Amino acid sequence: MSLSLAGGIDASARAPESIITTAPSNKLVKAASGTVVDETGEPLVGVAVLVKGTSIGVVTDLDGKFSITNAPEEASTLIFSFIGMKTQELAFQAGQEMKVVMQEDIFSIEEQVVIGYGTTRKSDLTGAVSSVSSKDFEKQPVTRVEDALQGRAAGVQVIKSSGVPGADVQIRIRGANSINGSNQPLVVIDGVIGADMRSINTNDVESMEVLKDASATAIYGSRGANGVILVTTKRGSGKTNVSLSAFTSVSTVSNKIDVLSPQEFGTIFDLPVIDGGTDYQEEYFQNGYANNVQLSISGKNDGVGYFISGNILDQSGVALNSDYKRYSLRANIDTELNDKLSLQLNMYGSSESTLNLVNGGSSSSPDERAGIVAVLGWDPTLPLRDENGNYNLLSSNGSGLINPIAERMESDLNASIGNINSNINLGYQITEHLKLSVIGGLIHRTQLIESYRGVPAGTVLSAPTASGSTSQATTLQNSNVLTWDKSFDKHNVKVTGLFEIQQFINKGFSAGSGQYTIPANFYSMDLGITPSVNASLAKSQIVSYMGRGEYNFDRKLFLTATLRTDRSSRFRPENQVGVFPSASAAYQFDNVLGEAIETLKLRAGYGETGNQAISPYSTYNTFQTGQDYPINGTTESRGLILGDIANPDLTWETTKQTNIGADITFLYGKFNMSINKYWKNTVDLLLNVPLPYYAGGGTVTRNVGEVFNGGWELNLQTHILNRKDFQWDVNVNYFYNNNEVKSLSDDQEEILFSPVGNVANTSGAYVLLREGMPMGQFYGATFLGTYKSGDTDGTPGSAKYLKDEEGNVVMGVIGNGSPRHNWAINNTMNYGKFDLNFLIRGVHGFDVMNFTRASISMSGGVQSLPTYGEYRNRWTAENQTDVPVSGDLIVNSTRFIEKGDFVRLSNLALGYTLGENNLFSNFRIYASVQNLFTLTSYEGYDPEASSLGAGNGAASFIDYGANPNSRTYTFGVNIGF
Repeated sequence: MSLSLAGGIDASARAPESIITTAPSNKLVKAASGTVVDETGEPLVGVAVLVKGTSIGVVTDLDGKFSITNAPEEASTLIFSFIGMKTQELAFQAGQEMKVVMQEDIFSIEEQVVIGYGTTRKSDLTGAVSSVSSKDFEKQPVTRVEDALQGRAAGVQVIKSSGVPGADVQIRIRGANSINGSNQPLVVIDGVIGADMRSINTNDVESMEVLKDASATAIYGSRGANGVILVTTKRGSGKTNVSLSAFTSVSTVSNKIDVLSPQEFGTIFDLPVIDGGTDYQEEYFQNGYANNVQLSISGKNDGVGYFISGNILDQSGVALNSDYKRYSLRANIDTELNDKLSLQLNMYGSSESTLNLVNGGSSSSPDERAGIVAVLGWDPTLPLRDENGNYNLLSSNGSGLINPIAERMESDLNASIGNINSNINLGYQITEHLKLSVIGGLIHRTQLIESYRGVPAGTVLSAPTASGSTSQATTLQNSNVLTWDKSFDKHNVKVTGLFEIQQFINKGFSAGSGQYTIPANFYSMDLGITPSVNASLAKSQIVSYMGRGEYNFDRKLFLTATLRTDRSSRFRPENQVGVFPSASAAYQFDNVLGEAIETLKLRAGYGETGNQAISPYSTYNTFQTGQDYPINGTTESRGLILGDIANPDLTWETTKQTNIGADITFLYGKFNMSINKYWKNTVDLLLNVPLPYYAGGGTVTRNVGEVFNGGWELNLQTHILNRKDFQWDVNVNYFYNNNEVKSLSDDQEEILFSPVGNVANTSGAYVLLREGMPMGQFYGATFLGTYKSGDTDGTPGSAKYLKDEEGNVVMGVIGNGSPRHNWAINNTMNYGKFDLNFLIRGVHGFDVMNFTRASISMSGGVQSLPTYGEYRNRWTAENQTDVPVSGDLIVNSTRFIEKGDFVRLSNLALGYTLGENNLFSNFRIYASVQNLFTLTSYEGYDPEASSLGAGNGAASFIDYGANPNSRTYTFGVNIGF
């Protein structure tokens, strides 16, 4: 290890007696020696020791020892400095063995932020980067890393679209860019690219940095278009510390949908109510329970730092027969092999299992027949079980559909997931200013899905079915980073070079069987008479080069430039290389307007990033198995048909982004504000374009179209009170995003599609992409109420829609599924030994397409008869309301478009910390509530829930039986030993 000392001198850690500058031989000299340790007594290697007023100095060796033998006779002071520690000036003690204890400099530590392939001071940033520390969420019981990010970073929208335990979370950074591809950001965990946030134990996380503008994300080139989240896990230092955290929680559904009671339903439709009927909504939902235990040990002994942790999470959902379990183990090791070579080892493994991870749907799909829509639409006049204790299987209306509660309990959809995320980092200090880091990373994910759907005799559904699939996804990574860092006078220069290669291997196998002749289970698949088998293999790789230069003058003027090239095997050789440049600059003014504004930093940047949103073989024609073909008068079982149609000219989607911003510190450091304005254009979209019928129909992927995102971000951190017994900090963030489809293909100005499949009684597709409008517009008819008595153009009591002069229903844009405004307020209060934390957030400017309400509001719905409570006020000759009694066969209409705006108290936590004693170094107990209340006009369970899940880019906020987020009460304890 080597270090650059103050005053421009050099010192090497190879030997404590290494003297950089010698005193003139004609002068008397004196000597000093000693040991430098941290606050726990651990020796510190690399501490700079300088004789004040001279250029004589050394650095401590591996045992923390130093020795200066040629200090001038008049020397009176030694200066000790180390990154992350407070600089100390101590009296020169000649002839004595000194022991120096270095203290942490909290401000210095917090100033360091991860920027990808390195770190920098927060004050040196030229791009738009948001930082979230573990201190921001450690006092709140979050089980998902995504939850810890929610509401804590401006420009970042975290949507929990499903309350199902283990479901994916949707994250959008500055809006959606891609129509066909994913809009989820790139996740990098401890330098390993493409890791899965869901599997990570939240208590392992030290910090998260969100790279938002292209000047920051361009270093990740083809994968940085959606933003980048850098996750850094905890490491060991100081004395051994054992930490135990545990909590238990109870979850409930915060509200119920208003449906007809058994008596109301029976009276309206003249059906007998048997044994009082059943509230099937009450039967479907239950109290969910969660138990979470985290144990970790960390420290640093004999030059080896370690952080070892284990976690067990067992969670049941509020939906019947659903749960999620996760077991994880982490080991992070750091050591100095010698004075130049360091080793960092990160090993993480987890095992996850889910039961009935289904989010939305009705009775039409085998995996969704037992979902919310089916439950809400089921005949409530029937008791759940008959006199023998067996489920009543069939509805009294003769539909032949199965009781959804019975099917949910008798059928299973299980998923088992294994994750390995590990890497090794070797650092070699070539010279004082030049360092090489070699990183080898592995991500390995295996998944097994087992599904069995038992169907009793006498139903209209098919016979029992079973299906299963296995998949393996492996990512291998090698990153080689060379960094040169030097300061001279007021100039500071840092240059980073990278060579990186990543290989992706995906294997899959699936099998299914249907029409079982006898009741069975998943492991009796051979009893079916319609077997199906499929296998797949896909490989791809990216080879990358990157250069980044950083310069600042006197910590006033800051310049950063990067250039990255990626060569992806997903494209043809002539189009494989993508070039992604960026540049940014900043200037900092100090003591503006006296001391009222301590610092004002102005920033500007531009950059380009990419997206390879295609499968590994999209540039080649592919084939797949087809149906039976008659050959020579006989029928062969299988044949090959053309699958994907190739486009050899495909290349990258490219996102071009400009950002200007300002960082302001004012009122003596009590307020820190960051403002950003951005313009982001994504061009050459990888879009599926329809082919004309004379060319065979179907679609082909082309580079066409453009999407724009532009908006504002504001983050305000305030220290309202900082007294001895009372501290109060508030963090406010707000962002506005305007999304617009600038263009589609040359001969196509709009695209209509149905992202959740075929919903009963929709009039064609119901989501629209149109030039000049935001992505995810809802498309349908305009509902005008009902026809009244005396109307000649329709049946009284039936639904009335806007029509043209020829009597055709007018279809058009009826709602917006792209939120425009997001805000959050985080409060942290400490009074004596008590602490209070709460997070309030809001999302505004969007609509929800409520297919759940639609499916239970009309004749011809899930069970042919409406069950929604609104039907109490249905049209009659005496009460001519706008609630139709018949003819409402257009689900995608303004009748079922609702405002989704909401304000939610997402988290409220109250804790009490006991003082340190002989048993514990820390003991805190707490209680918290998640989703305590939501202010909204939405009539469904949850305006944030969406049946589309996290992956869909072009549409959001379609509620077709989406499972709601629950209200959760938690009690926990944090103990340190």
